[in-house]
Amino acid sequence: MLLRNCIRSLLAAASIAALLAGCTGKAPEPTPPSKPAGPVDSVTPKSLEVSTLGGYGAEQQLALSLIAHYLGAPLYRMSNPLPMSRDYRVGGAIHSPGAEQVVVTMRSLDERRWALVTLSASPGAVMNAFDVVRNGQPGYALVLKQARICLVEGADQLPVWGGTGWAFSKTGPGRFECSGQTNGSLYQPYSGMPGLMGVYAESGDTVLYGESWPRLKAIASGLATVFPHLQVPRIR
Repeated sequence: MLLRNCIRSLLAAASIAALLAGCTGKAPEPTPPSKPAGPVDSVTPKSLEVSTLGGYGAEQQLALSLIAHYLGAPLYRMSNPLPMSRDYRVGGAIHSPGAEQVVVTMRSLDERRWALVTLSASPGAVMNAFDVVRNGQPGYALVLKQARICLVEGADQLPVWGGTGWAFSKTGPGRFECSGQTNGSLYQPYSGMPGLMGVYAESGDTVLYGESWPRLKAIASGLATVFPHLQVPRIR
């Protein structure tokens, strides 16, 4: 009887020890589920064939196309395109003596203010086009080097040529929104633009991004018409 009780005690102790060992052992960690691969951003040089604009003044056509682009294309953070498209009518165009700078004037409907589309392209200006994929969404971009575009709204008078550049009103120059700024951008802070362009765009370049290639191509043709010296390299 005593031996049987001892065996039972030993078996019970062994069972408890095994149970405790199982409780103190580390359970295998679950394998985290694999994350699906997200869309890959890409920028690819695109062939650009420009044509000469005809009909109504090329400068005015280009100015209106740029206002419509900045108003309707995604990713921008601009306030001037809306009032310029709604409260002004397009007027004439003023050229600098060297034809490297152009101002397209717009008069407010109440004839109290001016809006301006200022364009400049130095003798070495270059324009290239790109296919862009951003967050899986296809788009297109124009990158202009040594060129600048400004939309000005609310000026109290027109600028005059000052010998080396435009002299704007000192009392009411209006609100400026310009491309190619080295200390700011016309794009929304978290849009990824123009940084997404990578090596294809540097600080100071003008980058136009949109999801309609025909609209961007029309702008490219307008720029090439207004500035015949603007270089458009061919992709081989």
